[in-house]
Amino acid sequence: MKNTLPKRLEYVFSDLGVNQTDFSQRTGFGQSYISQILNGSKTNPSSRFYAIVCREYSINPDWLKNGKGEIYAVPGGADENENSQQKQNSEIIAKYRLLPKTEQQIIEDMINALLSKRSYNKK
Repeated sequence: MKNTLPKRLEYVFSDLGVNQTDFSQRTGFGQSYISQILNGSKTNPSSRFYAIVCREYSINPDWLKNGKGEIYAVPGGADENENSQQKQNSEIIAKYRLLPKTEQQIIEDMINALLSKRSYNKK
């Protein structure tokens, strides 16, 4: 899909709606370090960079490093043969994890209310 690290990072920024400042703050890497990666002057970021980015944004390490596999990593998720619904679920989970805990709780409450309503209507 995206054949260079800068292109893959730009895709992540766009897909998750984050900017370089947000990314820098969340990962703990300075904006100049991120800029060097994005403009291609730093072609070999540290293994710590990859580990933190993958953890913070639920990114598949192999995709981030090599452009292989699915973009988002989901614990216990499917492998490269996952269907489009599973891929969409992975992306939703990754975006959910970006939300503050208070907003995550709102979503959980909404889901529980919908499931409760669904169970009630089946009776």
